[in-house]
Amino acid sequence: MRTANIAYCRRRGCRGAVLSVVCVLFMSLTPASAVDLTRYPQLSEMVDTLTSQHALNRDQILGWLANAKINKKVLAAMKRPSERLPWYRYRKLFVTEKSIDGGAEFLEKHRATLKRAYDDYGVSPEIIVAIIGIESRYGSNRGKLRVLDSLTTLALEYPRRSRFFSSELQHFLVLAGEAALDPMVARGSYAGAMGIPQFMPSSYRQYAVDFDDDGRRDLISSTDDAIGSVANYLKIHGWKTGEPVVDRLSGAQPVAVTERVTHGLKADVPVSVLLDSGVSLSLSHPSERKIGIIELDAAAGKEYRVGYHNFFVITRYNHSHSYAMSVFELAEQLARRSRGS
Repeated sequence: MRTANIAYCRRRGCRGAVLSVVCVLFMSLTPASAVDLTRYPQLSEMVDTLTSQHALNRDQILGWLANAKINKKVLAAMKRPSERLPWYRYRKLFVTEKSIDGGAEFLEKHRATLKRAYDDYGVSPEIIVAIIGIESRYGSNRGKLRVLDSLTTLALEYPRRSRFFSSELQHFLVLAGEAALDPMVARGSYAGAMGIPQFMPSSYRQYAVDFDDDGRRDLISSTDDAIGSVANYLKIHGWKTGEPVVDRLSGAQPVAVTERVTHGLKADVPVSVLLDSGVSLSLSHPSERKIGIIELDAAAGKEYRVGYHNFFVITRYNHSHSYAMSVFELAEQLARRSRGS
């Protein structure tokens, strides 16, 4: 596991046994260490950008960054995301009786706001509620780590995605400068996602909406804003009102299905491939329309499903087939509960 402290030791030129001893001692003494701005020239460049392009106060930004801490727990968490679990285990985290009960309660409590979101954006209430349920347990679990620390840690000590998290840190500081949040207080996930819908800072700035008309886009404490923002996000990414999300394929599947599994985040298999192989779908579609063939690791073996356009819109929220399938299944259960079936 690469941590901020090991990276520090390597930059200092430690080698062999000395590296091991020094790093172990360093890590044991500093589970979370303050950021030394002089060691990270990229932070100076970021401050220059924020002051020149966004007219933020230089001293204020420097004060925020000087208060940030490198948190090795964040780096450890990046090594074990739940999306790596097989489908049958991943599903058990989110599609449960408790999550269905909570979703049904949330849906009933916010029915008027969800209807308004449907009228404005065309996204079904159950999909919105399922996303909020999976992201933050309907707002009850918004994350316990300070976002400033998480994003700074990943920007500086997670080389594989340093550029992405540096950008997110910059967006976060802009949000702070716009008084949208307090950077010393704001908490979220280990990856820096925030609020009821767990938006990353860039998504917060680009897709959040003021759905309760109080003059602020508040995803931290306004459920109405969270509902409207999730709907807006999906709409902008191409959600098609009334179109299906997933079709189940039962039984053994022909080679034409198993060999054309979709691994990416867009539909890539013509419907004609399935129809020519004798696979029937619950709805009729033009033969040239493209769908995705989703392979899932079930407890008893492989399962296959068809993912339509809206399925891949959900993957824009989280780039995981298991995530999108969990949203669909939780939404499906919520719809059944609403119908009383």
